[in-house]
Amino acid sequence: MTKKKILLLLFIIGNIFLCACSGKTSVESVGAEATQDHLTSPEHTAENVMNSLRTLDLDTFNEYTDNYISTTRNWIGIPTSAQYRVFNELLQPTLIKGKHYKRNYQLSQKLTQNLSWEITQVRESDQTAEIDMDITNLDMSLATGNYMVFLLENMSQSNGIGLRSLMKDMRDLNQDMDGFLSIIDSLDSDDTCTISVTLSAFKQDGKWKLHVSDEFINAFMGNIDSEEYPEEIMQKINVLEKEIEDNTAKWAEDFESRMEGLFD
Repeated sequence: MTKKKILLLLFIIGNIFLCACSGKTSVESVGAEATQDHLTSPEHTAENVMNSLRTLDLDTFNEYTDNYISTTRNWIGIPTSAQYRVFNELLQPTLIKGKHYKRNYQLSQKLTQNLSWEITQVRESDQTAEIDMDITNLDMSLATGNYMVFLLENMSQSNGIGLRSLMKDMRDLNQDMDGFLSIIDSLDSDDTCTISVTLSAFKQDGKWKLHVSDEFINAFMGNIDSEEYPEEIMQKINVLEKEIEDNTAKWAEDFESRMEGLFD
């Protein structure tokens, strides 16, 4: 069981709120919502965007970014789905906000509520700008690393190769996320990371907007895409992976012996 394989399983975390839904060609496109014609500065726009992230004000976030991509409508013109670069699951056109929505909202809050930032430089031209920013958040790579340890511990303590335990843990993660959320809550206030990014801004309909890039998403979500963990976590992962490999080999030997016994 390699780190890469476990990370693929943890990718469900990102899919819950990061990935846009695929679908047919939309009848609306980027920029359809930009109707205001007042001017703002790139720095003012960046501050608005970061404040909206910290408070999870997605209306303001969408207003000052290119997060919105498109909307799909049915044959009578009612929106059935929408695409966004981030927080896609929270922004779908539905009147019913059930358990799935509440879980995603709670996770998104935890991922952004501790944000702080510093704009270090702005380079502005006529229609575009670059904004250098240092973004600080809780180090979410610690949360994903500790959750990986949790998954591996359950697998190593299960009978056989531990796949049944893994599937149960992933089902629980998909249903309520209590385990992962509790790990985030266990992080100390000094378990932070600071990522320096250069944000791209552009002027649209007389108004500055920020581009929502993958680098920007990873920065404000506390380096959640990182595959690098502290040495202590890596040691635990390596030990548990070895235990699982040994258990798998023993299970295979026992299974082979039982099968041979059937034909003796």
